[in-house]
Formats: sequence, structure tokens, C-alpha cells
Amino acid sequence: MNEALWARAVHAAEARGLLPPKRASLTPRELAAEAAQRGEDRLALLVDNWYYPASYGHVDGVLSDEQAARVVQALEAAMEPVKAQNTRTEPVSPAPQRLPKPRIAYCDLCGRALTPSPQ
Repeated sequence: MNEALWARAVHAAEARGLLPPKRASLTPRELAAEAAQRGEDRLALLVDNWYYPASYGHVDGVLSDEQAARVVQALEAAMEPVKAQNTRTEPVSPAPQRLPKPRIAYCDLCGRALTPSPQ
């Protein structure tokens, strides 16, 4: 069930233009990162909390199979408006990219946030 459900999730993300053209060489986590860069975090939720634990760790993840199926159904439901848009001859643009949050360094002794030094 893991592989079939994962394939459905990847198909839904691909149909929405969230994955790069050469996705065959990417790992599930890399695919999820590509989708997250385009504004879709649910693929990463599946990878980290369901697919990897069940497929490689052979343990239950944070998400049950039923919860993972609901996430995939939500991804597929989000695909429906894209299909309707594709019936028109307009190109589909990927979701807007989110900029990564700046990392804040903290002092090891007191725990205060360190200000960036001018370069």
C-alpha cells in the first residue's frame, strides 16, 4: 500500500507542476523539498511522517495509513482545479516559491540570539 499511495501523491504533485521534469533521479525527500519550494508542504509531511518510517524503518510513523491516505486525497483534490485550468490552453505556472527563513545563531553560553556580523 505504501508504494501505491506514494505514487498517487507524486502523481498529484506532478500534475500541479510542483516537481521538476527530471524527477526520476530524485529521492522522496528531494521530491518533497522541490514541492515545498513551490509552496506545497504536504509531500514532506508524508515522506517524513509516513513513507520513510514505513518503507525503510519498517515501523509506524506519526501518520497512520488512514491519515496518509487522507493527505493524498487532499493532494488529489487540489489537483482537480489544475485539471480544469488545463482544459483551457493557458500554461500552468507552479505555485509561488517561498524564501527560506533566515537562520538565527544562538550563544552557547547564555542562549541569546547573536546578531549577524557585517561582512
